Amino acid sequence: MILPIDKKKVLHVAGIINKYDIPQFSCNRALFQQLEIQPVLAAILTSEDAGSRSYVRGIARFCNENKVECQVYETRDAEMLTKTIAHLNNDASVHGIIVMYPTAYGEKDVKFMNMISPAKDVEGLHYSYLGYLVQFERFKDPEQLRKLVIPPTAKGILSILKRNFLDYEEFFDLQGFYPEHAKTNPFNIEGKRFTIINDSLAVGRSLALMLLNEHGSVEVCHKYTAFSHILKSVALSDVVISAVPSSKFIIPTSAVPENAIVIDISFEGNFDYPSVVDKCFKIAPRWDLLEKGNRINDMTLYRLLSNLHYLIQANLSDDVLKSSVEQ
Repeated sequence: MILPIDKKKVLHVAGIINKYDIPQFSCNRALFQQLEIQPVLAAILTSEDAGSRSYVRGIARFCNENKVECQVYETRDAEMLTKTIAHLNNDASVHGIIVMYPTAYGEKDVKFMNMISPAKDVEGLHYSYLGYLVQFERFKDPEQLRKLVIPPTAKGILSILKRNFLDYEEFFDLQGFYPEHAKTNPFNIEGKRFTIINDSLAVGRSLALMLLNEHGSVEVCHKYTAFSHILKSVALSDVVISAVPSSKFIIPTSAVPENAIVIDISFEGNFDYPSVVDKCFKIAPRWDLLEKGNRINDMTLYRLLSNLHYLIQANLSDDVLKSSVEQ
């Protein structure tokens, strides 16, 4: 179902992908072809979960569209997953590895996250990458030629905010005022209040660190946070980001401030549609309420492959990387 909503309210993900990502991906593909590098991403399924399988199918399609080989593996238990990760770590033809969590193998998922070689961790969930994120390090080298990997969903949300900020500033420079006649740039992270309803490493915790690094004020809510407190936090927020995997968790529109930016990452949807669209300033709504190409998960896929590009580029010489930047 495509919801008949005011498109001026929707965060235009497709537009910023076309403006910022498509040109960069084109340059990266040209570089890899010149060097005769065939990018390879390995995706490991760990359960029969329909959402995980759908995500892997989406990754495979996206890889095919972008000249990346996607190898899909399936594991049945912790031992098989351990062996598969070890095999892929040692396979020189594989550049990146992504595992579908949670595994439900009776082990903590972080155990498997830390098994993946940082040189192939396309999700940025290895403790070394998360440590860099805490310290707000963005590059692996002093020359700043090799970018560090950070979790793609959280990175995608940050990219939407920062790129919209740039577009609004560009508009202001040309017109002398902001779009929708906003008094200030609504996508400026510094000093804004954020409520994140999710505390997973891949989304909530990573995103909170990223926003703190950009001087945002962040509150992270989770399953142990009282619902009444969540509503109070939402009511005081400039940006509300929710990723609760439950159709029963709904933030009432009455709690959402009129000038808020709302980002709904939950597969089930965590807001009351269509009333939340009418009330908020801008929204990235539930995935099935928009056309393909303009969804949050589309931005996630671009960030996932950009991470793969970073991993490949980390092994290239300084001269090759400098020449690619100059071009």
